[in-house]
Amino acid sequence: MATNSKASDDTTAPPSYDTISANPIQCSKSSIFPFRRMKQKRAAVLFRIRDIVLAPDFAPSSVTQNVNACAVALPASELSNIITQLNIEGHTALYWAIVNDRSQAFWALQKLTSRYPFDCSSDLRMACMITNNHTLFRQLGLGDYNEHRRLRSLLGCPRDTILVHRCDEHTNQFNVVLQIRMFQKRTRVATKDDCYYQFVAGGRIWFLRFILVNSTGLWSAEIGLCQHSPPARLNAVLLIEAHSRKSGCATPLEALKIPLSLADTEFMALAHWRSLPPGMTSRLSKELGDWVMHDTTEYVDHEGTLHAKLEVTLL
Repeated sequence: MATNSKASDDTTAPPSYDTISANPIQCSKSSIFPFRRMKQKRAAVLFRIRDIVLAPDFAPSSVTQNVNACAVALPASELSNIITQLNIEGHTALYWAIVNDRSQAFWALQKLTSRYPFDCSSDLRMACMITNNHTLFRQLGLGDYNEHRRLRSLLGCPRDTILVHRCDEHTNQFNVVLQIRMFQKRTRVATKDDCYYQFVAGGRIWFLRFILVNSTGLWSAEIGLCQHSPPARLNAVLLIEAHSRKSGCATPLEALKIPLSLADTEFMALAHWRSLPPGMTSRLSKELGDWVMHDTTEYVDHEGTLHAKLEVTLL
């Protein structure tokens, strides 16, 4: 497999590796020009990293030694740039490590990155979607938005819990369990009048949003698809757990059921708004009611946490 043109432009004379080894990365000493030697080093490091994430006969046991050889060859900022650029078949090295299920290589390379540029972050999101890996998606914070992260920090609010459970692969069913901390406080101070969450399931990246509808003054729940996700036909219901405010209450309260189903609309499927074919919609929405602003609502626990479960069946 040949590298793309971007990688080839930086390659004057890449070393030949018949077998992958952990030898130090060396370049020709014949050049008296430092910039040319640095260019050769970059090409050699990219070639080594490409083998780490793509070579079919690469041994996982040699990951650490090879990555360390790359780290010695280049300054940290240069190496971080190489790892996070779309320079291997149009994707980043991190993307290929995820897609090829090379977790050891992924974490070894990820430790050497200082930040994710936008293109890299988008590439990682796509890799998590392709591999249906919600755990890694959350671990890398790929669904976190700076504004929401900043608001949680200002309120001293811990990170929310979002878990995806595949219930029945034959019937394409999955559940998303959410614990949204300080729910009411955050809805009251949110500057954009919404609380927004993302998760990976069914080979797609989804969003679930609680949004204040200005025309009614009421909060609604919305579900939709994020960019690059294929269209979906679904029936879903959002169950919001009820909590008794009275101590010693033995009778369990009934959960609030919010249907989010295509069956209740005239549309054929759900799709991302940037590529919305005729007959499809970008979101399914339903009003929650006015309980969101009630201080004594039963739909948050005594700590202000909203416990919900989204049950989805793909049609």
